[in-house]
Amino acid sequence: MLKKEDIEVYIEALSKWGIEDQVFMLLEEMSELANAICKYRRGRVELPDIVTELADVSIMVEQMLVAFNVEPAFIEEKARKIERLKERLKKYDGVDKTE
Repeated sequence: MLKKEDIEVYIEALSKWGIEDQVFMLLEEMSELANAICKYRRGRVELPDIVTELADVSIMVEQMLVAFNVEPAFIEEKARKIERLKERLKKYDGVDKTE
């Protein structure tokens, strides 16, 4: 559940820059996270860099939940996906890693 204070900040950001620009900002932040992870694998960045990019992506995702007014549906879908992951983990036998 998003905090009221965070929602207020997200609404202000969305009002100031607009949904379209914030959607593109989400894409930019996701790209920066992907880049940081790739660099981490090569030993070119440290874990704090990953944490920073994860925080940026998380903030932008939360803005999208507010922008599209879908937080309850998101929470429900996330719970469903976690249950599906649990079931997959129970079935996993170590042979078929593509499932």
